[in-house]
Amino acid sequence: MARKIQVVLFLLALMAIFATTASADSAQPRIVRLTTGTESQGFTTFATTVGEFLEIQGIRLNSKDILNMDLDAALPVGTTTNLNLRRSFFINIVIDNDEIFEYEIGPAQRVGHIIAELREELGIDFAHNGLLNDVIIPESTLYLTSRTIMEYILTTNVQFEREVRGVRGLLPGETKMFQEGVFGELTTVIQVIYVAGEEVDRSVVSMTKTRQPVREIVFAGEYDGTVVETLASARLAPGTVMSVSGIVSGFDYVYSVIMESTAYSAQQPGLSNYTASGHRAVRGVIAVDPSVIPLGTWVYVEGYGRALASDTGGAIRGNKIDLCFDTVAEAIQHGRRNVRVWILRD
Repeated sequence: MARKIQVVLFLLALMAIFATTASADSAQPRIVRLTTGTESQGFTTFATTVGEFLEIQGIRLNSKDILNMDLDAALPVGTTTNLNLRRSFFINIVIDNDEIFEYEIGPAQRVGHIIAELREELGIDFAHNGLLNDVIIPESTLYLTSRTIMEYILTTNVQFEREVRGVRGLLPGETKMFQEGVFGELTTVIQVIYVAGEEVDRSVVSMTKTRQPVREIVFAGEYDGTVVETLASARLAPGTVMSVSGIVSGFDYVYSVIMESTAYSAQQPGLSNYTASGHRAVRGVIAVDPSVIPLGTWVYVEGYGRALASDTGGAIRGNKIDLCFDTVAEAIQHGRRNVRVWILRD
């Protein structure tokens, strides 16, 4: 226990010695010689660091001043500390022989440094008639020429191709749009260089087709004396209205629509020789849904010809028709297919 007490007393004694030494050290004066530009002056100070000395003297530094020592550097006792302070200064800058303004620069900055700073601050590059390493003196004038590079994005349409496909089943001169054409899109990046605000150069940096054009496809009628199924009818759904008002095979029509067609013949066992309207069941009469095509309506059927809506059937509902043929063989050959039906005027 006595030994522990001795150790503690020894440490306390050391701390007291260090405190006394530090206090005595801070109480001793330091000698500082401060040189600013062409002026030099000596000082005796009790400051212990460079920063403390400058604060006591009321000297404030800005970001472009240059001091030869760090602010937290210690001032030694018994030796003269030489401080060399180089102050920033102002110059005049003229851009494009038009705009003039004051600009603060550091004492070590050359023309190249100033142009780099202005490029960073203004986003503009500059040219100088002299050398980038030219020294600038206080209150001088620096003449610069702006050089700006701008990029512009231009979007234009790309014309689509138009294809006309001849199909039978449409009348001569009659057309049907199968696929709408869509413009493509071309994006062009153009670079323009301006010197002193005037354009001196222009070039294309890139051209990218950002959207491909879609070809327009049009069906056009080819007539060979018969009406047959068109490619469009085979692909379109029943109920699709194809056109409104016109002429088909010399007959005026109100509209045309895609319908699903089947076929039958009075020769088939169990079928009557007469339609629901009392007409003979021969080629030229068809069965319809009266809520879609009223009985007694004349129609023109693609691949079949002119016909009278004269019959009905239990399976004929909506956009469906049943075509009557003279023979069972003809009915079987027709089968089931989508056809275009023109509703004729009375």
